Amino acid sequence: MTQVFQKDFRGKVFWILFLLFVLIIPISQIYGVRILLVVLLFSFFTEDLKESLRRFLSLSWDALIFLLIISFGLLYTERLDTGLRVIETALSLMVLPILFSRVRNFSKEHLHKIFYAFATGLFIASLICLLNASNSYATDRNVDVFVFDKFTEVLDSHPTYMAYYLIAAITFGLYMLYYEKISSSPWLLVALLIFFFLVLLLTGGITAFVSMLFILAFFVLKYMLEEKNKRHTLTFSVVVLMIASMFTFIAVNRNKEVTSRRDDSWERLALWESAIKANPNVVWGVGTGDYRTVLNEYYNSHNLSRFADVNFNPHNQFLETYISNGLLGLFCLLILLGRPIYLSVHNSNVLGTLIFFPFIIYGMTEVFLGRYQGVVFFALMHQSFIAYYKSYTPSFPLKDA
Repeated sequence: MTQVFQKDFRGKVFWILFLLFVLIIPISQIYGVRILLVVLLFSFFTEDLKESLRRFLSLSWDALIFLLIISFGLLYTERLDTGLRVIETALSLMVLPILFSRVRNFSKEHLHKIFYAFATGLFIASLICLLNASNSYATDRNVDVFVFDKFTEVLDSHPTYMAYYLIAAITFGLYMLYYEKISSSPWLLVALLIFFFLVLLLTGGITAFVSMLFILAFFVLKYMLEEKNKRHTLTFSVVVLMIASMFTFIAVNRNKEVTSRRDDSWERLALWESAIKANPNVVWGVGTGDYRTVLNEYYNSHNLSRFADVNFNPHNQFLETYISNGLLGLFCLLILLGRPIYLSVHNSNVLGTLIFFPFIIYGMTEVFLGRYQGVVFFALMHQSFIAYYKSYTPSFPLKDA
């Protein structure tokens, strides 16, 4: 009995520490990594390792294959130091499955608590950015401190990743408002959704808006094609307000200098073409860590030296993987991205489908696995839903019975 109590107590402490780590993700990379290491070490004292190993392999086989391929790329890279940093950045794809394998019977409540913790951290991060920007504006009266990189620099975070976080939180909030019974007043959730959306307008580029439009369009179509109630109408009203605000914001700022910095569609075709043509080995790629060297050589030899001067990556996750690890690496990346999407559609899971489809858009315009903020976010979403599908039959229908 004592052993059972101790094991249950350790499990509860582990879960609290894990939620603390999730909360810290949007706020601080430095403290997030440290807390992640603490949770990882503590996790080895919470479950039977043999049983956890089986769950770990079931949850993470696609991530492990991807890590194996990029690790294999170290054998033929000329920039081993850079390659090792790539591996270090991607380690969350292995660490998060270890943590999730320690949670037995990962339920809908577990999934929701992860989103609650993440949204709480995101709310705190947003307030920090707003307060810092307001303080800076009071000093020099420069409105640019409220947008894009200047807005998020206090967190030492790129605004693109902040936008990804906000889109996920807004998606979860809209799902809860439309599908779930909310114990408290729905207006509190509406206020939080509007707050997150306003912050998204300050941080997101064109790619983020396209991703958000996909989410909003789903709820518009859902509302138009099925029976309606008050909760559905409220959600639809919020969605319409967001769409109108987004297009108004783009129209008003179309000719302003700030928009040119936020428009992340600049010269993408040239970068993508360069990544394809610069790869000398279609099957294996140039090696993990070598893509910058190879791309810069291509830029300089094709009158694109301005790209080499700032070390531009392909701004495409699929092409970055292709040039680094060839078609084999690209195939493994597609498995990594496709598995949660397939399981979400297969299990008629609205929330999972809406969360993961934007990653395809992210991958077409950014290397979202190129930084810790992107890797840990994807790994968290990936493992949250995979763990849920492995434990329970989802109850998030794409259509009503």
